[in-house]
Amino acid sequence: MMSTLSTTSLSDMTPQGGEESQGEDDHLRPSPLSADGVTAADDAGSKYIVAKLKELYRCHVVDAERRYNLHFNFALPTDGEIKDSEFDANPLVLLIGQYSTGKTTFLNHLLQQDFPGMHIGPEPTTDKFTALFHNGQSGGGDSNDRKLSNSGFQKKKANDDAVSVVTDDIRASGRLLKGNTLTVTPNLPFSSLSQFGSAFLNHFVGSSASSPLLERLTFIDTPGVLSGEKQRINRTYDFGNVAKWFADRSDLILLLFDAHKLDISDEFKSVIDTIRQHNDDKIRCVLNKADSVTREQLVRVYGSLMWSMGKIFDSPEVVRVYTGSFWNGALINSDFAKMFDKDEKLLVRELMDLPRCASERKVNQMVNRIRLVKVHVCMLGTIRRLTPRFFGKKSSREEILNDIETIMDDVRIQYDLSQGDMPNPNEFRECLEKFSDFSVFPKTDLALVKKLDFLLDTAIPDIVNNAEIVVSDVRLGRPVQFVHESADNASLESKGTVSATSATGAAEDKVKSDCKGSSSSNLAGKVVTILVLLTVLVQGAFYMTFSRPVSFSDLDVGYRKLAELTTTGHSPGSRTRDPIRPTRKSSTPLSNLPTMSGISYTSDEKKSGDEL
Repeated sequence: MMSTLSTTSLSDMTPQGGEESQGEDDHLRPSPLSADGVTAADDAGSKYIVAKLKELYRCHVVDAERRYNLHFNFALPTDGEIKDSEFDANPLVLLIGQYSTGKTTFLNHLLQQDFPGMHIGPEPTTDKFTALFHNGQSGGGDSNDRKLSNSGFQKKKANDDAVSVVTDDIRASGRLLKGNTLTVTPNLPFSSLSQFGSAFLNHFVGSSASSPLLERLTFIDTPGVLSGEKQRINRTYDFGNVAKWFADRSDLILLLFDAHKLDISDEFKSVIDTIRQHNDDKIRCVLNKADSVTREQLVRVYGSLMWSMGKIFDSPEVVRVYTGSFWNGALINSDFAKMFDKDEKLLVRELMDLPRCASERKVNQMVNRIRLVKVHVCMLGTIRRLTPRFFGKKSSREEILNDIETIMDDVRIQYDLSQGDMPNPNEFRECLEKFSDFSVFPKTDLALVKKLDFLLDTAIPDIVNNAEIVVSDVRLGRPVQFVHESADNASLESKGTVSATSATGAAEDKVKSDCKGSSSSNLAGKVVTILVLLTVLVQGAFYMTFSRPVSFSDLDVGYRKLAELTTTGHSPGSRTRDPIRPTRKSSTPLSNLPTMSGISYTSDEKKSGDEL
């Protein structure tokens, strides 16, 4: 008989069953994750990249996000800011599916051991979000103890009558942690979940186990997506938003489907649509329990799944689908045993590659985040510029919301942005509707835009190049200059000639030099603005006093009076009185006095009259 998929996991990738697996159950093979997975050099390079990305984000990016109110208001890869524990966390694998699709059994099959809080049954058994992580123990002990702890989980041979189940006397070591405890544990990346309140935290637990796989990966087991009103009414928290929180921080998302009940409910489709944003490249499909149908039925089920996924994702490219029977029992129909074996190995290999590629994915996520921050800075600054300062804000707000597509095109051309980085107009409009006054947005900071460009073009590439130097130095046994302590206080020895701050030091110097020139120009602009405002105020006061605008002749007269006042010390037109010399009375000649006829004559006129 063909070999089954009994124990393909990270601890044993050779399928058991038949004669090839005779005698294999008596011992455990070393975990490929520790032997061929993440090497010391890769680990050193990853630590360096994570530490420098954390520093870059804290020093340059998070302030821009806070300044422009991007947290929880606009569509960033994560709603809030990235915590330090999220940078240092192991890769996260999220499992989502309808009830009884085999999510918990899938985890039990990969780990090859039971874990606290595990409950498997045909009914909806998992009613909580369960975070499965390592308990910090090496899982040591002698070979007899290790054999005993795993003997109840090995898959039976195909010719055996009974299927092995977890025995009552063999339980996994570990403990359960409540949701509120997980949010305040420093070395776990769950502190941001406190935003969902006690309604969700009462349905969130952490399960720690000693599986070697959990030393490098963290799994999230979710409750099954229910149908109808049960999904919305029976749960006191928003399932879609919680799933979106985990999906944004996951490195891989597995959608599990049951070959017996492939119908995708509207609620499950809604959850998929919610977690898809920024996460399309992480999603994989797992067609579980495929051995329980015949070959003709499996062909129809597989085609139906591909058609349904094409409609949900609305793209000609479909997601990767792994087909198999991920449990510890024997295959019911072994017609496609080779295909099941191949797909399971591919899935296990992708899980094994997650720790090795974790730093590269963090670089990709940081670059994507900086691009989105730059787009939002330009968009919100332009919207602020289009909003009037005092009157007409309401009508201007309606015009901006209606013409958001045109505004986005103008911003893209003005700031030379990529079309692929621009947000969806409808989603961006929904985000803007949260604000009643668009004048609360800051203006477009060109210095900040230049800084973000420099981070993308120079700082992050330098970090990646320096990480390659670290990896090569560790492989060659040379001392390394870069020093970064991890959560377990492990650090690299600091000896060498390469500077640890070369990646972001140049960026900081460049940004400071750019900001010096921009600060002087900003100061000159503020002075000119103040002078213009003063001129407007003077003209308004003059107009309200004399009912006419200020003319140049008025200014000329005013300047002359002001100059005479400053030189003589008294107002023009007035005479200073000498306190010693009395004032002489002006004598008027009699000739200038009026006559009886009312006509006065000058002396010359009088002489001429006498001559006549």
